[in-house]
Amino acid sequence: MTGLPPTETCRALLLQMAAYLDRSRPTGVMWPEGRGIIAGQFAAEHYGIRADLVADVEAELLAHAPAVTPGTLRSQYAEQLRNAART
Repeated sequence: MTGLPPTETCRALLLQMAAYLDRSRPTGVMWPEGRGIIAGQFAAEHYGIRADLVADVEAELLAHAPAVTPGTLRSQYAEQLRNAART
């Protein structure tokens, strides 16, 4: 996590990521690798072909999204993302 609070764009994307995890296999295990994959997907969907902006928001998402503890369920990680969006 960074010392700065997340931007409004980052907050919105963290909440979208959480909603996705809640509706897509919420009782499945969240893998540490999935954190980066999901952050990249949501950043790309938000900015499309603006690769410079995608990279920036992806880095911000990863700075604010907590690390995944092995054995964490996707629904549990979704709650962690919502908490990160509130900070």
